[in-house]
Amino acid sequence: MVFTMPGCAKMHGVERVGRLASPLLAALVLLTLSACSEPHQGGTFEINGVDARWASGRIDIHLDQDLQLSEEARRALRHGVPLTLEVELVLRDARTQTRVQQHNSLYEIRYLPLSERFQLSGPQQEDARTFPRLRHALSDLGRLDVSFETGVLPSGEYELLARSFLDKSRMPPPMRLPVMFSREWNHESDWTSWPLVVEPGA
Repeated sequence: MVFTMPGCAKMHGVERVGRLASPLLAALVLLTLSACSEPHQGGTFEINGVDARWASGRIDIHLDQDLQLSEEARRALRHGVPLTLEVELVLRDARTQTRVQQHNSLYEIRYLPLSERFQLSGPQQEDARTFPRLRHALSDLGRLDVSFETGVLPSGEYELLARSFLDKSRMPPPMRLPVMFSREWNHESDWTSWPLVVEPGA
């Protein structure tokens, strides 16, 4: 499928979008219409706090964040486009700034039209849960527990860097280029840095 956006020509009969055979095609038409309108602000992703503990070669992290999707992302979700949130964590030596470990976790939200519920899937397949409202799924994503192996670490001071973002590369191929140029699809937090101390003998 080839998708073009020829100069924002005026389109009539928007109500026909809901009757298109393909949910993806409907989402693409909605994306085109939004690109022809006034610029909008994207969603907001903000990391508010990170609590990390390290012991025996493993780091356990609790992350608090606030996630708000743009109206365009919400429309695409309801038209059958799954959205993938990625949380990227980087552990580095506080003194040398040397990267020690990196870990990425993926979380997928999709709309289930038959039950009119939202499904949230985590890194493990058994993590899948359903919610009656999108805000409930986003609230659940706002409190994440992540663990990963680091191996043996020398005692000392470290930094844990964290960010979260909507992974556009995992969207359906015909949508990837258009969303790259739409302000409605700017969903990413700033990098935040949090201290971590590895105690001797931990």
